[in-house]
Amino acid sequence: MSASPPTLADGAPAPPPATIAGVISMVIPLRDEPKEWWKNVFPVAGEFDVVVVDGGCTAAEAPPFSARILSLPGLSRGARLGLGAREARGDVLFFLHCDTRPPADARRRIESAVAAGASGGCFLLRYEAETPALARVARWANRRTRWAKLPFGDQGIFCTRDAYARIGGFHDLPICDDVDFVRRLRRLPGFVVVPSACATSPARYGRPVRRVLLDAAVLGGYFAGVRAETLERWYRKKT
Repeated sequence: MSASPPTLADGAPAPPPATIAGVISMVIPLRDEPKEWWKNVFPVAGEFDVVVVDGGCTAAEAPPFSARILSLPGLSRGARLGLGAREARGDVLFFLHCDTRPPADARRRIESAVAAGASGGCFLLRYEAETPALARVARWANRRTRWAKLPFGDQGIFCTRDAYARIGGFHDLPICDDVDFVRRLRRLPGFVVVPSACATSPARYGRPVRRVLLDAAVLGGYFAGVRAETLERWYRKKT
């Protein structure tokens, strides 16, 4: 069932729902995804409070598990993730792209990290049906993640509700919203890299070398201050 962000009778935004201790909310951004977009998270969905933020022109297919779907067409991914976090009930937030399959023990891994004092963290990366070229891409991504504490959204990023509030949440960005978020999150003490991998789709890596170079250009442009709209146009180029 789709819904817009709740409002009061006078049009003002409704207060966010009370958070529930011990609950982990999984926030998933969508935009015109294919049917059965939910297959990657289906095995673990029952362990999370699932909030879907749908920015597509057509409504996303309802998943076969409990989830709140917010219909938010026209908003950037960063803005949608921010609204999803606001509506989530958990005292821990787990942001995950829909083309990514989390580890079967993702909840336990997140719980253990938070219990040990982590303010936030991420998983490592691998690709489904990994080719030698994609294995090299994953190795580089994991080195970047371990050395620079700079994961991307397809690795799954989690944080406590308190940490989310302290860094100001997601910003209204159409691209590099994950990098922008993690740059602030990793400044807090206790950012951890969980030694278990999320498996993401290789669909956008039809030509791995060109895709990696394009992604590097987008990331470099972000750090150089290139406008987000320009970066998104670069990112959407076909490779």
